[in-house]
Amino acid sequence: MRLKSKRKELQGLNGAVGLAVGLGGFVGQLYPPSVAAFGALAIWIIGATLINLLTDPPDRK
Repeated sequence: MRLKSKRKELQGLNGAVGLAVGLGGFVGQLYPPSVAAFGALAIWIIGATLINLLTDPPDRK
């Protein structure tokens, strides 16, 4: 499996991980809500940037 052609799937995984971190703080009370918000946003921003840099753009039809 080549990750370079899985941009859409990796973006979905990135969103799910960010959501899990956010819910862990807001709902699960694992850490303060401010840390949850910062962690979720950091994962979404850094993850999306890395995915866009390390994968090929989707084919245009």
